[in-house]
Amino acid sequence: MNEERRGVYPFCAPCTATSEASEAWRAVATAGPMGSRFYGHRSVCESCGSSVRTLYTTVLWLPVGKVGRFRIIPTGGRTYVGRKVIDQPVPSAVRRVAASAIAEHPELEGAPDYRQAEAHWDEHEPGRALPYYQSALAEREKVLAADDPATLRVRLRVAQGLLATANYGRAIAWFELVTPQLVKVFGPHHELTRAATEAGTGARLMVGGPRSEAQLLADIVAADSLGTDDRQLLRDRAALGKALLACGDIAEAVDELTKVVRDATPGHPDTVVYRAALVAACQVAEARGKRRDVQLAAAARQLLNGVDVPTSR
Repeated sequence: MNEERRGVYPFCAPCTATSEASEAWRAVATAGPMGSRFYGHRSVCESCGSSVRTLYTTVLWLPVGKVGRFRIIPTGGRTYVGRKVIDQPVPSAVRRVAASAIAEHPELEGAPDYRQAEAHWDEHEPGRALPYYQSALAEREKVLAADDPATLRVRLRVAQGLLATANYGRAIAWFELVTPQLVKVFGPHHELTRAATEAGTGARLMVGGPRSEAQLLADIVAADSLGTDDRQLLRDRAALGKALLACGDIAEAVDELTKVVRDATPGHPDTVVYRAALVAACQVAEARGKRRDVQLAAAARQLLNGVDVPTSR
């Protein structure tokens, strides 16, 4: 899944080397007069079939601002999988990562579950490592912040373990949550961030398309509702909301993400990610949604701006 023709599936090696992963199942263009649109179709790759297109913001269907260049492969309908073209080499300066509080809790690094997970991982057995990482993560989150660097490393391992065991829906939900946190803590070009971005895109491609992804996540959310893990339910529902948005089901996406934000834990780092997803959905609804979509977005904005909603401040 991760490699084809020595590149990141479905892109070939040269196209992979000159770009960085974007999100799968993105809409090709907006239907209304304001939004975004691709222009151009050049540098077509004979190996993987991708082409370079330039994304512009539009007003009254006219391009007014350049967003960037992307290498695109259509995935059916109005969606695509894309990689942002790297116009200049990635800066070599090392980003200073915030200090972890793990030093104050040395027992976490020496915990049997964590050590067993690391041993299985080093032996290239992610499936066997997964339950131990899940147990170790539960212990870490009792004393460390969810976005502590030491916590994020284990969160990423859980997501990778789910992907390796073909649990694509839950893996997608984890990657949706952890990738923005990795970007914030480690930076967009860190090896952990890039690993999460590539794996998240790969998980979506394995599912087979945005509609299949949304249905899979809907089934998972239905199963979550019978359980007792509220954090898992929120994580999976947030991923479902983003999948619905990729399908063009704007009202359903805004409604799902609104419920997630309403139920999120005040002051928790995960809430930042959920709120950002809802803001993005509102922007899509306001730019190209129908009347009902715009009304739902307005209600969501009130929730986002309300004094009683969960925040990370």
